[in-house]
Amino acid sequence: MQNNQKIRIGFIGAGGICKSRHLPGLAKCEDAQVVAVCNRSKESSEKVAAEFGIPEIETDWMKLIERDDLDAIFIGTWPYMHKEMAIAALHADKHCFCQARMCCDLNEARQMLQTVQNKPGLVNMICPPPHRMPFEPWIKHSLADGLIGELTFVELRSTGSANINPNAMTWREQVEYSGEQVLAMGIYAETLNAWVGPYETLAANVSTPMGTKTIDGKEVEVKIPQVVSITGQLANGAVCHEHHMGIAVDKSTPVNEVTLFGTEGTIRHAFLSGEIYYAPKGQPLAKVDVPAELIEDWQVESDFINAVKLARVGKPWQVSPDFVEGHQYMVKVHAVHDSARLGRAINLVTL
Repeated sequence: MQNNQKIRIGFIGAGGICKSRHLPGLAKCEDAQVVAVCNRSKESSEKVAAEFGIPEIETDWMKLIERDDLDAIFIGTWPYMHKEMAIAALHADKHCFCQARMCCDLNEARQMLQTVQNKPGLVNMICPPPHRMPFEPWIKHSLADGLIGELTFVELRSTGSANINPNAMTWREQVEYSGEQVLAMGIYAETLNAWVGPYETLAANVSTPMGTKTIDGKEVEVKIPQVVSITGQLANGAVCHEHHMGIAVDKSTPVNEVTLFGTEGTIRHAFLSGEIYYAPKGQPLAKVDVPAELIEDWQVESDFINAVKLARVGKPWQVSPDFVEGHQYMVKVHAVHDSARLGRAINLVTL
């Protein structure tokens, strides 16, 4: 196939974020064309196709993957289908994109990783969380340049009220769709790995205070934790503490932020407000005006398409996160569950 030909894409599972971000993003890529879509039903597939000008629909996702006129597959389903679909796409020699999170558990992640290792010429990518942008380049640059000296402590807080309704359960609260994913833990696991590296050891506690919900008049057990506390040591020696909660009942508590403490200063990223703060030693935190050259827009779709273009001509490509990074954060997710279940610290190197 010539590199100047459009990259032809099959789309599986065009839900909320796919319609608000991925399909519009792909439409802006001159080198890409969404050729066919397969949604949960024929009717919903036809609706998405009409809305986004997609020429064809499929009612069987496997038939879509097996088409020989497609170059890449976008998987927008919930995590419970990612492993099966991604492996099928890679075996069919299709480049593969998975909407976050990677999959349901570490065993699935290992299968996905092994598959891409056997298909080195195929681009594999997981959707990064939007909050990594626009300031990730500045944070990485600042840490590498020693702006805060040696990293000593990382504190991450992710609290909200997404799970507080006793009469509603989103797919994120249903273990059959989410697997071991909990709240935004996986999202921030990926972010911390990218910025400060992985855990070496961790200990975790979890709880589910709202253990049942009443759905359509029936009592349903909630099997995914609503509160998670993680403490551990990163591979670089810094200590890290995380607090995740989905049942805050007040309007003041919801917060999503990470603070990086060092021997020479402090950096805080307030994700909800999209602001960066920095304090040198002995000074108060102050908002940073990040230079334009260290700001990067969320351009997931073009990153994927550009990587496929490089792969077509046998050139090295790089995306973040790929399945290697996804597997790394799934190791952490698994360690959190193991630690909470066994009541002891877990060495991630042993997993």
